[in-house]
Amino acid sequence: MKEIDKQTVTWALEELASRDEQERLWLSDGSSGEVSSFTEAICGVFDDGGVSRAIDSGNLSGELAGKFKALETSIRTIPEDVHPKQQIDHPAMKDIAKLSEELLKLLAMT
Repeated sequence: MKEIDKQTVTWALEELASRDEQERLWLSDGSSGEVSSFTEAICGVFDDGGVSRAIDSGNLSGELAGKFKALETSIRTIPEDVHPKQQIDHPAMKDIAKLSEELLKLLAMT
């Protein structure tokens, strides 16, 4: 678990769990100083947050690893080359939001 940057992963999961945050950040023109994207949120979990390394090295508990793998599978169903509104409205985003919420609860307990 120490391989994961818990704060970075938490921020990215909060974004993936909240349609309001997705609309605020992914549809932003940048004038508020805050902008993000589906791709950035994914990178925040798996790359910047270290989840991919932790899974590959076997340093995650079974439940956490299983949920992160399920999240990764759901994420693969969302096209990255479409307008952010289409990503937000994609049916798989409901599963992604649910898994992200579950992961946030698990991370809070560790």
